[in-house]
Amino acid sequence: MFNVTKISSLPKLKSTLPTGFVFGAAMVVAIASATAIYQLNHITEKSSNARLLLTQLKEQVSRLNSLEWEGISKGEIDQNLTEELAENKENTDAIIQGIQELEEQDYLKNLWELYTSYQAKMESSLELIAQRKIQEAIEINANEIDEIYDELYDEIQTLEKGYIEQHQQTRKLADLGTTFTLIMAALVIGILSYIFSKRLLNKNQELKVALINLQQAQNQLIQREKMAALGQLIAGIAHEINNPLGAIQASANNTDKALKEFLDELPHLDQFLSSQEQNHLFQLINCVLKNKPSIASQETRALKRRITAQLRENDIKNARYIADLLADMGVPETPELWLPILKSERGEWATELAYNLASSCTNNQIILRAVERCSKTIFALKSYARFQPSGKKQLVKVVNGLETVLEIYHNQLKRNIHVIRDYEEIPDIWGYTDELIQVWTNLVHNAIQAMESGGTLTIVTRKQENGIQVSIQDTGLGIPPEVQSKIFDAFFTTKSAGEGSGLGLHICQKIINKHQGKITVDSKPGYTLFCIELPIGSS
Repeated sequence: MFNVTKISSLPKLKSTLPTGFVFGAAMVVAIASATAIYQLNHITEKSSNARLLLTQLKEQVSRLNSLEWEGISKGEIDQNLTEELAENKENTDAIIQGIQELEEQDYLKNLWELYTSYQAKMESSLELIAQRKIQEAIEINANEIDEIYDELYDEIQTLEKGYIEQHQQTRKLADLGTTFTLIMAALVIGILSYIFSKRLLNKNQELKVALINLQQAQNQLIQREKMAALGQLIAGIAHEINNPLGAIQASANNTDKALKEFLDELPHLDQFLSSQEQNHLFQLINCVLKNKPSIASQETRALKRRITAQLRENDIKNARYIADLLADMGVPETPELWLPILKSERGEWATELAYNLASSCTNNQIILRAVERCSKTIFALKSYARFQPSGKKQLVKVVNGLETVLEIYHNQLKRNIHVIRDYEEIPDIWGYTDELIQVWTNLVHNAIQAMESGGTLTIVTRKQENGIQVSIQDTGLGIPPEVQSKIFDAFFTTKSAGEGSGLGLHICQKIINKHQGKITVDSKPGYTLFCIELPIGSS
C-alpha cells in the first residue's frame, strides 16, 4: 500500500513557498511513475502476445486434426489436401518460432513435448492415409492422437490461463501505479491551489471544460471495460465458431461424396431392383428421413451388434458392414422394414444407395444448424461491441440485450450452468442500449464466476406500474453480509488479486443511476439476487 500524508496534517503554507520546488517534486514523481507504468505495460503486452500465439497454435492444431479427418473421409491425400497441409505447417512453424522467442522456455517445456509427440503421431497417421491404410489411421486417431490432442489442448489452455493471470497482475500493478500518480497529482494540485487561490478565480471557464472532458472520459471508461471483457471472451468465442465451421466442412465433403456415388448408381435402379423391391427401398428411405433419431455413440454400437445378429440369423452376407450402414442411417430396430430389401439379390447395393441419400440429407441438416450457431454468435458480438457515441437515448428492448449477453457467454454457460429464462412481456424503455448491455454483462459474468462448480442462472423480467424490473439470480457462493454494503464502491472487490478491478459493480450503479433507476442486492450462501428497476422514461 502507498502511504500518503493527509493534507490536513501539513504545516500552514506561506504564499512565498517556492513554486519551482513543488513543480520539481511533481516532475520527479511523474517521471518515476511513468517509467514503472511503462515497464508494467511492456510486460502486459508480452503476456498478451504470448496468449495470442498460444490461441493461434491451438487453432492450427485443431485445423491439422480436421485436415487429417478430411483425408480419412476421402480415403487419400489429394493435391488440395497436400497444399492445405503445407500451408498449415508453414503457419504453425511461424507461430512456433514466435513462441520460441519467448523468455519462459522452461515454463513451455511440457508444451514442446506434447506438441512434438502430437506431430509425430499425426505424421504417422497421414503416412498411413497416403498408403490408403485408412482403418489403421482411424485406430491411431481413436487410441493415440485424440488422447495427445486433448492433453495438448488442455496444456495450451493452462498456459493461456497463466499468461492471463500475469496480464491481470501486471495490469493491476499498473492501475495501482496510476492511482498513486493521481493521488500525488491531486496533492500537488491542492498545494498549488492553496498558493494560487486568488489567481484561479478567473479560470472557472477552464474548469468547466475540464469537467466536460471528465464526463467524456467516464463514458470512454465504460466502453473500455466492455472491450476488456470482450477480449477475455475472444478465445472461447473463436473455439465456439471453429466447431460449427469444422462440422460444415466435414458435412459438405461427405455430402459431395455421397451424392456423387448416389447419382452414379441411380441409373441402375430399374435394372437391379424389381418394382416391389424399389417400393421397399423407398419405404426405408422415407422412414429414415422422417424419423432421424439422435443416438449416442455407445447406443449406436449396441444397435449395430443387435442388427448384425439379426442379419446373420437371416443368412445375410457382409452382415457387419450392412449393420454399420443401417445403424449410421438411424433405422428403427424393426427388421420387417429393411429385411425384405436385404434378402434381394442386390440388397447390399440398395442399402448403400439408401445410405448415400439419407446421409446427404443428414449432412445438410448439420450444416444448417452450424450456420445458425455461427450467425447467432456473430450477431451477438456485433451487438455487444456496438458503441453509441451520440449520447442520445433510444428505445431499448431489454430482453434483446439480455439475450445478446447470454449468447456471448454461451461457451461458458453450456458447460455446467443451467439457464432459466422467465421473461414476462415488458414494454420498451428509453435509455442507452450499450450501457445497459454493460450492466447485464457484468452481472452475468459475476454469476458465472460465482458458480465455478456449476449451478443455475435465473433471469426474470417483470412489468411495473411505470417501468420494468430485471432480476439476475445465481446459486453461487454468495456475498458475505459484512461486505454487501461495499460492493458498489469504486475499486472494492472480493476477488483474488489480478482477477478484478473493483469497478464493475460501481460502473453498473452509475449507469442505473443515469437511467433514474435502482439496483439492489440480496445474498446468502447458495443464493445471490441482483434486482434492477428502470423507468420507461422519455426521449
